[in-house]
Amino acid sequence: MKRNRSTAPGTILIGMLLALVVRPAAGAEPAPAVTPDDFPVTLSAFSTTLIGSLSARTQNLRLAALALDGTELAPGEALSFNRTVGARTLERGFLAAPVILHETRQLQTGGGVCQVASTLFAAALMAGLTPVERWRHSTPVDYIALGEDATIAWGAKDLRLRNDLEQRVRLRIEVLGTTLTVRIEGEREPLDRFELETVEAEAIPGTAGGGRDIELYRVRSRDGETIDRELVHRDRYPPSLGAAPPDGVR
Repeated sequence: MKRNRSTAPGTILIGMLLALVVRPAAGAEPAPAVTPDDFPVTLSAFSTTLIGSLSARTQNLRLAALALDGTELAPGEALSFNRTVGARTLERGFLAAPVILHETRQLQTGGGVCQVASTLFAAALMAGLTPVERWRHSTPVDYIALGEDATIAWGAKDLRLRNDLEQRVRLRIEVLGTTLTVRIEGEREPLDRFELETVEAEAIPGTAGGGRDIELYRVRSRDGETIDRELVHRDRYPPSLGAAPPDGVR
């Protein structure tokens, strides 16, 4: 005897509910498509501390970081720190904070933004970007190692970095709590990895208080093997400048 398949009343009710959930209401906007990130790979990341910074100095760092965050560089394109961040003026929200000028501590509008430049410089080197212009501080600073710092001055000294990679890159810069972090993001995984290495030596060997030479090297490796060791620059500090910065200078 043949039996007709019957559908239980509960099954019919569930089907009706599913139809109500799946079918969009008439005239409703479709759900937005998920756009994949164009820069899914972190090529490098570098952080420095803001511990001990005054609130005015932290404010200056936040403004500079905001101006730089999200900047994209195509292959062959160069970044100018000064042009991107702009003039550090009271009208633009920058405040007076300590700076190092002519080897002395002074107050200046926008003081502290050199920490953003220094953190960006180190991250850029580790991502494989090419330094075009970089200046050292006249005295050591306490938030980054010797040789890795970069000072800037509006209209006089700039930090310029060129993207010589075969892909676009994007800068992500933020201040979270007492930490400033710069990430360089790319479109795909690089073949090479980079690390920074510092070598200190007497500027004039065999003489008392003859100052110091700081050599910064960028070490390139591939598949765990070192393939290149590039001298980025050599900084010479005269005898009067010690390793520690003047008290409170950041």
